Amino acid sequence: MASVHFNIVAVVIIILQAFICSQNTLQASLLPEPTEDSRAADRLGRIKWENLAFIGFQVWFLGMVFDATIYQNTAEILALAFLNAVCALLGALQVVDGVKWLRELGKTGSYDTRPLQTAMRLEIALSVALLLFACIMAYLSYEMSRQFGWNIYKKIGADLRVQRMYRMFQFFVLALKIDVFTEFLVSLFYVIQFGMKSESVFWETAIQIIVTILILPMLYFARTAGSAESHGRMLAFITFEAIVIVHYALILKQTLQPNNSWYTWICLVIIGILIDAATGVLGFICMRNFGCGLRSYVQRGKAKQRQDLEMTKSNADTDWQIDED
Repeated sequence: MASVHFNIVAVVIIILQAFICSQNTLQASLLPEPTEDSRAADRLGRIKWENLAFIGFQVWFLGMVFDATIYQNTAEILALAFLNAVCALLGALQVVDGVKWLRELGKTGSYDTRPLQTAMRLEIALSVALLLFACIMAYLSYEMSRQFGWNIYKKIGADLRVQRMYRMFQFFVLALKIDVFTEFLVSLFYVIQFGMKSESVFWETAIQIIVTILILPMLYFARTAGSAESHGRMLAFITFEAIVIVHYALILKQTLQPNNSWYTWICLVIIGILIDAATGVLGFICMRNFGCGLRSYVQRGKAKQRQDLEMTKSNADTDWQIDED
């Protein structure tokens, strides 16, 4: 029932973001770039990519909901409400930015600003809806987490040491899933937008494109490294996360331009840096737990099926020996 509610929320937000994107794009098309107001046209064009990024976030959010429900990841469920609250704050930043450009364009009196006014009203509605949904989701997440906590106890047992290691691995997997948005989608939309600029520096753009292409394979690589308890592969992933921070630094350098601060994207990049660093730290902690008895509980796919079959056979043999006694 909760997953259905989350899906409805995501669809409503995607529709609102699509309308906002269309209005900002229309407003940008009404501003001739060769004039002194070209900075407004450029900013509104960038807002379009922010809207597309938030639509991408909601598509990713849908996948997170299904994954959290199927695999019963408590940390993942609780994180969804927090992420929606963050989106509400970023939506409020868009409202502030919209008010600024309405005031700037209003001073000229030369342009029709109705599309921007419509976009601003929709952004206010979106921010309120996101905050309201985040509160509802926080309650639903709490109710679901209690059941998931019981399921974890049934799966692992009363061994507190293994439970702690398992929860830490859950946090690591959650960080990898969040990285799909904060690393891959944010980088992808930025590279597409900035790569079209003729004045961009070749080597910086090349690094950003290469890192963006490698992000998804490396996130999967990290998940398999955790399941296989491979020290070498995990170290390779942690090194890659350090390279991603350099990639973020280049984005910040290009974004922090005089009189043209890209507020929402700066916030997304800072969040990305924090989650990227947290992912590397969690990966290191999980690596220290390799060989301590957790491997059988963190398998996926065929490996998990094979492990479950072995555990079932082992339990059956134990039961037979007890019956014989």
